[in-house]
Amino acid sequence: MPKSLLEQLPEIVANGRRQAERILESLETRQRVRLQTREVVLPAKDTAAQDWVTQQQRSAQQEVFAPGQGSLLASPQASLGAATNAQAPWANRLIYGDNLLAMAALLAGDEDQPSLRGKVDLIYIDPPFDSKADYRTKVVLPGVELEQKPSVIEQFAYSDTWSDGTASYLAMITPRLILMRELLADTGSIYVHLDWHVGHYVKLVLDEVFAKDQFINQLIWKRGHAHNDSKQGSAHFGRLHDTIFLYSKSQQYFFAQQFTPYTQEYKDTYYKNIESETGRRYWLDNLQGPGGATKGNPYYEVMGVSRYWRYSKEKMSQLIDAGRVIQTKPGTVPKYKRYLDEMPGKPTQDIWDDLKSLGGLGAIVAERIDYDTQKPESLLERIIRASCPEGGIVADFNGGS
Repeated sequence: MPKSLLEQLPEIVANGRRQAERILESLETRQRVRLQTREVVLPAKDTAAQDWVTQQQRSAQQEVFAPGQGSLLASPQASLGAATNAQAPWANRLIYGDNLLAMAALLAGDEDQPSLRGKVDLIYIDPPFDSKADYRTKVVLPGVELEQKPSVIEQFAYSDTWSDGTASYLAMITPRLILMRELLADTGSIYVHLDWHVGHYVKLVLDEVFAKDQFINQLIWKRGHAHNDSKQGSAHFGRLHDTIFLYSKSQQYFFAQQFTPYTQEYKDTYYKNIESETGRRYWLDNLQGPGGATKGNPYYEVMGVSRYWRYSKEKMSQLIDAGRVIQTKPGTVPKYKRYLDEMPGKPTQDIWDDLKSLGGLGAIVAERIDYDTQKPESLLERIIRASCPEGGIVADFNGGS
């Protein structure tokens, strides 16, 4: 009786580790290959997770790309921004080729481009979802016009089909995730964008590669449209969301809290008071110290009311002088006057249903390039703002494939 996928998983992860270890060991001894070197990309996705050592021992390398197109391109794109990092004095490098080979080259570095091992602040990947779909499309790069007929690299990158099903998909992604972890800084984190097809299996691999303790969030992103899989007569509920797994490399990861604007309903409920002199909305918030004496809160009298308070006597006096402590009537517990315009917004939660999609009603038409799995810029903006410090290095090793 053949093994179930769950039974195969330990062996898949172990093989992936061995493959990644061979690559990492070879980086110390092999003649380093520059990013501009052309590489062989095999047409079968699962066999392209090839042994890097064997790849480097081949005496002859076969050109399998579109005419004039190298496998790996590295060029600054001023139109995409000019941010640089002291560890990487370039901006917006575009690498075209098998990401396993690209990551090996980035880990190795050379005399012109130092290794990026332990230097990447944020990784976002949108890998194939094991959907059995074919997302081939024409790829347009600066100064390069590819033929209308898909090249071998396009067939490799955009065909989400696997010879041994999900098992070979997991065999492909495991060594790549290990190399991504090697590229991450100690303060770095990775977002892995998946859907219902294979997300639950990849989560197990991520737990092995990054450790369960480094799992931070399972984010739910509402796409806004169901990819035409919930037509009339469908025998399931419409699938409207993707899952994004967030892991860190260590417990000292960078994270900047993000906020979303308050809804009008929220403002009318909590900030319903309006200051007559200025028109500013405010909320009368609690000043009492939670936990009382057990939490070390001071006990004293304010406006004739004795309680455990959040603030020291000195701080409370400053707030009273600033007109920020309000007693609505004698004998009532004083409240803190919190202005709406001083608040950053509502802390972003793990269900993201506030970002406009690229399909369906209210779509962001200006961004669309008619690619089925395209993601909106606002999604990436939120991720980058949350998990990449100013001037940091961001990497995407799948480019939407």
